[in-house]
Amino acid sequence: MHKKIYNTILKTLKKDIKLPVTCNTIRSNQEIFEILLQTSFLNQFIETTVNELSCFSKKICSADTVINRIKTYGWRNVLLDFKTINLQLFKEWIDRPKGKVYLAVDYHDVPRYVKKKRDWKSRMKKCDDIDKLVHSRKQSGTHSFHRIISVDIVEDDKFTVDFNPVFNDYDQGKLSVSLIKNIEKMIDIKAVLMDRGFFRAVTVDILYRNSISFVIRVIRTKRINRFLEEFKENKRTWHVYDYEINKTAHGKSDRRGTQVKTTLVIVDNSTVESIPADKYDENDRYFIFITNLPVDSQEIAFQLARDFRKRWRIENGYKTKKQFRGKTCSLSYAVRLFLILLSFILYNLWVSINSRLKHRIWYAPLRNRHLSSYLMTFLCMICILSRLIFMEN
Repeated sequence: MHKKIYNTILKTLKKDIKLPVTCNTIRSNQEIFEILLQTSFLNQFIETTVNELSCFSKKICSADTVINRIKTYGWRNVLLDFKTINLQLFKEWIDRPKGKVYLAVDYHDVPRYVKKKRDWKSRMKKCDDIDKLVHSRKQSGTHSFHRIISVDIVEDDKFTVDFNPVFNDYDQGKLSVSLIKNIEKMIDIKAVLMDRGFFRAVTVDILYRNSISFVIRVIRTKRINRFLEEFKENKRTWHVYDYEINKTAHGKSDRRGTQVKTTLVIVDNSTVESIPADKYDENDRYFIFITNLPVDSQEIAFQLARDFRKRWRIENGYKTKKQFRGKTCSLSYAVRLFLILLSFILYNLWVSINSRLKHRIWYAPLRNRHLSSYLMTFLCMICILSRLIFMEN
């Protein structure tokens, strides 16, 4: 079983990623992919992986060979190849949804540690990933990140449908039109679930112009709080307001000055869940969101509040992807992007493998018909180690 899983992953990479190989090339792409897979499964540096593998065999290629092969290929080719692989995985996914589904959109930030002042001397090596950084509030000891915007199916069966890198601070909260167009060709969208970071007029305007249903949690501005105070005074359990989101909608300047009329909905979670109000924190009790879906009854308002919780599944997906993400000291954006997107592909492969196992007859009697990400990593590492131990010197 472990060999089948590992060979499936390796075959997927070999089929669509054509790293440059010349007539003088000694190391095959398969050797490169095996090193990168072990790096991702063990969540360690490429250099560390090469050093560990060198203990088993002297035929292991150097970390510089792995990095230079990817660097020569370029980040644009890396992105296109991984998108091709992801599309193929989606088409082969057994549990691919046939009806309308909820999607969640969010950012995946990978920390990039940058020395602000280099007092001693200028950098000798070429560093092309600094221009691709975005800056946000401090996390994991840094304000700088490589950012990926991704769209996930967040029903009972999860899947990362598409992804794009984000390079500009001004694009924060702005939804990519091409991303939405690609997804519309693949699946029927019930609604797109988004958190406060997308509470911007530009994003809402894009969703309206493309006729995409959405539910976006709002930032509690002074204007929103006035609606909330009125809601509390009248002791309502739910209510709908006409709302116009504009350049001052969330206290920050929207450079395009877009103004969009939408619907604001406030729901009392204590009524939705039938839990005493004193059990809730003040911020958690009232769920406030904007939507372009018709909300003409209490039942619909409550159902949207429940359905929005599915958005957390994209956050859980990011935790799993982090388990599959390798590290590098390389200053090349192509290498860093390769490792980030490889974690996305490994996540989707893990989802696909679980779907296949779920439909196998021999697997049906098992109580827990689910292969955990840790178990998949363990099985793949057994396969890698068995190959190294019995490798001919």
